[in-house]
Amino acid sequence: MNFIKKGLILMTLLAGSFVSAKSFSLQIIQKNGSETVVYEASYMIEQTIMDYFYENMYIVSNSPVIIQKKGEDISAELQKAYDAAQEGSLDYLIEAEVFYNLSDSNNPEEALLQNIDKIEWKVVSLQTKKTLVKGNAVPGKKFRNDDDGLFYFSNELAEHIKEQIELKGGRK
Repeated sequence: MNFIKKGLILMTLLAGSFVSAKSFSLQIIQKNGSETVVYEASYMIEQTIMDYFYENMYIVSNSPVIIQKKGEDISAELQKAYDAAQEGSLDYLIEAEVFYNLSDSNNPEEALLQNIDKIEWKVVSLQTKKTLVKGNAVPGKKFRNDDDGLFYFSNELAEHIKEQIELKGGRK
């Protein structure tokens, strides 16, 4: 009996050492939109990315959406996000800048794909403090101009970010 207990404890320890979930914090930055209101589209992009990674066995966290006003320096807000992620012993910080183009929009606050010009993103390794990978995504015509289209676009973006993390030596 004693032998079985020791064997189970040893197997548990070994299994635990082989399993390690990667973790990240997501920081959404809203640009060229409202300077006072976080748009529903920004929240939807944030939630979709977080859900995608959670479903793919990542530990996820986020910081409040930052609204960047024209000409405003947001380095202090970004530093808070970096500090919080490091205090939480997370692996990465994913920074996603959502650029809005509302010149032709009838409803800028609605979660419509046509309101988004592009999303620029980067993944920073909190261990090395270096950018692991970066890129951008531009909504195309293949998605509908509604909240479903925004969901599918954001989900595809999350999938691409995950693939890039894995290619650069992150979690596989």
